[in-house]
Amino acid sequence: MMLTRCPSCRTAFRVTPEQLKARAGKVRCGQCNATFNALEALEEGAPAMPPAPPAAEATPLEETPPQTTPATSEDAPPPETLATEGNDAFVAEMWADETATTISFTKPPPARWPIVAWSVGALALALLLVAQATYVFRMELALLQPDWRPTLVGWCVALGCELPLPHKPDLVGIESSDLHPDPQAKDLLVLAATIKNRAPYAQAYPHLELTLTDTRDQALARRVILPADYVVGNDGLRAGLAQNADLAVNLWLDATSIPATGYRLYLFYP
Repeated sequence: MMLTRCPSCRTAFRVTPEQLKARAGKVRCGQCNATFNALEALEEGAPAMPPAPPAAEATPLEETPPQTTPATSEDAPPPETLATEGNDAFVAEMWADETATTISFTKPPPARWPIVAWSVGALALALLLVAQATYVFRMELALLQPDWRPTLVGWCVALGCELPLPHKPDLVGIESSDLHPDPQAKDLLVLAATIKNRAPYAQAYPHLELTLTDTRDQALARRVILPADYVVGNDGLRAGLAQNADLAVNLWLDATSIPATGYRLYLFYP
């Protein structure tokens, strides 16, 4: 008999050379289920087996059917049991094959702070994207949601930006125009025009381009007229041209040195 000891729980077992030779020394501890090489854990100077007590008369016992130890797996044969030191019921089970059993480990739960950090970062980026989109498309938002306009104007004031009015040139037109000398001042020309906003919302005032032409419709002079030239007051400029509204424009121009016989008038948004 030889003595080997489990390196995990330090339980000692008696083994025979035949048992170790059968499985190359691989055993499983019946106390802690740890696997180890019994050959490497052999201890020298193992105590001798105690002498057997003298035989005595014993009352015959009823024969009990032998109990079998369940196998470690469905395909493996019943494991061999090794005698242990003392009367403890610890068993070292021989390995059923030459391959080591896979030992599963319980992984600790992942730390929560990376998930929280990623969540906060993603939320911050989403809010930044929404703020950027609101800034870039603030005019369109005010057009689609007129009730939002005061709030958007307040944000623009805080950020130092402007909330421009819509400018759809296809919904603004010149209904009528006329260029004639001023009856009271022959050296001045009077431009009278009517601008109409056909949009269902207020729009920015357009720029006007006046071109003076000769008898062959060749351009002699050109002038761009800004909204501030025909709209009175900054409040009127900020309010814009009201929805479905007409605006009468009257301008006096000094063109005595230009022999113009005709004109062209356009509107546009820069």
